[in-house]
Amino acid sequence: MKTKPVSTPDRKNKPKLRLEKPTKAYPLNQCALYGIRGIGQLISVLRWKRGIQELEGLISREDNYLVYKEKGTGRWIQEPKTQIDLLQARIATLLRRVAPPDFRHSGVRGRSFLTNAKAHIGRMPALKIDIRKFYPSTNYYHVRDFFIRQMHCASDVAVILAKISCYKGQFLPTGGRHSEILAFYCHKRVFDAINQRASGRGGKMTAYVDDLMITIPSASKTDIQWIARLFKRHGLKVHPEKSRVLRARQPKVITGVVVDGERTLAPHKQHLTIKQRYSEMSNLDPHSGEYDKTVRSMLGHLDHVAQIDTRFKGKAVGTRARYARRARSQD
Repeated sequence: MKTKPVSTPDRKNKPKLRLEKPTKAYPLNQCALYGIRGIGQLISVLRWKRGIQELEGLISREDNYLVYKEKGTGRWIQEPKTQIDLLQARIATLLRRVAPPDFRHSGVRGRSFLTNAKAHIGRMPALKIDIRKFYPSTNYYHVRDFFIRQMHCASDVAVILAKISCYKGQFLPTGGRHSEILAFYCHKRVFDAINQRASGRGGKMTAYVDDLMITIPSASKTDIQWIARLFKRHGLKVHPEKSRVLRARQPKVITGVVVDGERTLAPHKQHLTIKQRYSEMSNLDPHSGEYDKTVRSMLGHLDHVAQIDTRFKGKAVGTRARYARRARSQD
């Protein structure tokens, strides 16, 4: 896979659009994507302003994505360009209006990484499950079958939706704004089965993108093996090194939050990062762009810690106000 620079004209001029946060939710069978039988209806639902030939021409192009390696992680990112991004965002918007199950915490209004962690407050054994390469493993056939079998779309409509959704007709792109919600619904039946097993044993499951946390009595490696087999039947793999059993008395790190009994705490590395940024700032020119960048990073980490541990809220507010006054005095 060839790399491409991220600082291309298309990326610079790309509109910074955010997905809506729906205030109302409805059943899946009331989604506008449900039961589409004709191409004309599909074009209307997608708000595509041109004809089917132009749409098919767009989705067959080879240059719909910027592909590059992410700094730090080394992950390959497939970032959609403007036209295909707008279509994918429309799909995401419509699916996000569907009422989510209680166990889903990512991309849901009123829920977050923090509510995901707080759902597991208490002293109970847990299973931490990580799905390996969630988006690249969710392929064209998963997406097409979702639109045919669960959304009851006509087969030709499902094919077009799958081609819009997948990178070069292969898999969900890692940089797609629709990838999180669509991957979830493609595999929702697996999540439902795991949730039913957890609930039946007096436990609780939550899902945050590709991370599953399950607190259940008598959690064991046998449960992980059962989950791994279930995902395997649906073309997904559980990460063997990141999936494990956690003891009841053991503090649990869940979506970046330490849950220790009834308490939620910020991980120690977050505090170290804030301390490191303060140290870096003392060695930088206060009028330089690098100084401003370091300040923003420090404030971001401090705000994150304050969300988790309210004892730091006052410090976060005060520190942000102090640097804002400093910035105004330098203008």
